[in-house]
Amino acid sequence: MAPWNVSSDALTIEQKPRRSPSRWLHQNSLRIAVVLGLVEAAFAWVRGFRIEMMLIGVLAALIYLNVRHRIPVRIRRPIWVFVMAQAIAGILLPAIYVGIGIAVVVGGIMLVILALVMLGDLRRS
Repeated sequence: MAPWNVSSDALTIEQKPRRSPSRWLHQNSLRIAVVLGLVEAAFAWVRGFRIEMMLIGVLAALIYLNVRHRIPVRIRRPIWVFVMAQAIAGILLPAIYVGIGIAVVVGGIMLVILALVMLGDLRRS
């Protein structure tokens, strides 16, 4: 049953918004793009397409940004999801290497500090 809108104006019945595939896609497009991007990144990682995936992500985003106004409105959202998935996959693979590099540098600095602390402890005993 529809909820009643009681006000000083005429009594109206508000209809619930209808469910449609386009509304569902609009509400879940970022989630779909992230999941697709993660799957593509994993596939590219396994197959060895790390640099190629980054280039594909950059090219897809640049092409989309240049032609988005010429794309019909009905298919703009699915194309956006596809391009965003490419961009996420392209970003994720270099980010993994950067994260590993940062972890190695931080670990090396910590080892140097710990070695100096241990040398200081050796002098005390």
